[in-house]
Amino acid sequence: MAGANHIDDPIRSILVATDGSDSAKDALERGLQLAEATGANVHILSVVDTTSNPMRFGVADVAELHETRERVVDEIVAAIDNRDIEVHGSIRRGHPASTILTYADENAIDLLVIGRTGRGRVAEALLGSTADRLVRQASIPVIVVPADEDRDEDGRQNDSSH
Repeated sequence: MAGANHIDDPIRSILVATDGSDSAKDALERGLQLAEATGANVHILSVVDTTSNPMRFGVADVAELHETRERVVDEIVAAIDNRDIEVHGSIRRGHPASTILTYADENAIDLLVIGRTGRGRVAEALLGSTADRLVRQASIPVIVVPADEDRDEDGRQNDSSH
């Protein structure tokens, strides 16, 4: 992983975490733009959350979730194929934030790009969010891309989502 200062560190690898949502797609596009501009490779990671309510899912359900995430990542990698970017796709199981951070550490990721859902501050304060945890716990820079519904027609942040 890059050094502690990060300001002068080159961006060689970008991790885009995805759950297939619209905000994750926006984050992917931002990550790809950055990769094209910097020559970085891109890692696409989707995490099957097996920790939020272990009684909710049986083994077959987790396997189905894994297969669904695998299809999402495979489709993303296939769609990126026409761009001049080295892409790696992966699916992991576990707690989303800690799994993403572990993957970033194992793969010497320099920058993390994630989407943010349109939930307001109260929901995030009560529930916590993967984006919030990543911003607080990551040892590398994190770019959080707001969902389209969080932006006005000019692309600026909407005050109504705060």
